[in-house]
Amino acid sequence: MAYAPGDIYPRGQREEELCSRAGHPDWLYLSALLALDVGAVLVDAQTSIQNSDSMPVRFIGPASIGLAWGATLGGGWLALPKCDPHWVGEPPREGEVRATWPLALSIALLAGATAPIFNGIVLTSASEPWSTFERSMHVVAAGVAGFGGALIPYLIPPTTWSASRELQKIRVGTDGRGTISVGYTLSF
Repeated sequence: MAYAPGDIYPRGQREEELCSRAGHPDWLYLSALLALDVGAVLVDAQTSIQNSDSMPVRFIGPASIGLAWGATLGGGWLALPKCDPHWVGEPPREGEVRATWPLALSIALLAGATAPIFNGIVLTSASEPWSTFERSMHVVAAGVAGFGGALIPYLIPPTTWSASRELQKIRVGTDGRGTISVGYTLSF
């Protein structure tokens, strides 16, 4: 069955269902991310971890803050609405022209850059003075964990993102004439 290029509404019951799931924020997912942030702050505030004799144990706080903050930034964007019942887009005949990885990488870099700041705000002072190396490694641990945490929501996606990707898979198919076309370009 061929569809007109101006056919922008959901086609059939399955597309309507997917669009309605992707058309509203995933509040449960966002609430879980908020709870993850609160848990990370509580872990970071534990004086038994901050004043431990073992240096790796003292990095649990910054790593948990970075991981939770990154997941909040990356997952927060994925949990926002991704479909409008009055405009369901589809890739043109030439193929998919929008890549999702540049935005994912940008959010991950933002999370990696801001996680040490968030950790510094949350961090309470330890009773023992830390060395310069340990303080700098707290920044590195929070930043690396923030970068990685922003990519975790792609492995455990919210309902909006999953429904949006499924809708996109359904929409890939034939062109307006009912044929599948493959092409290439050459620039000189």
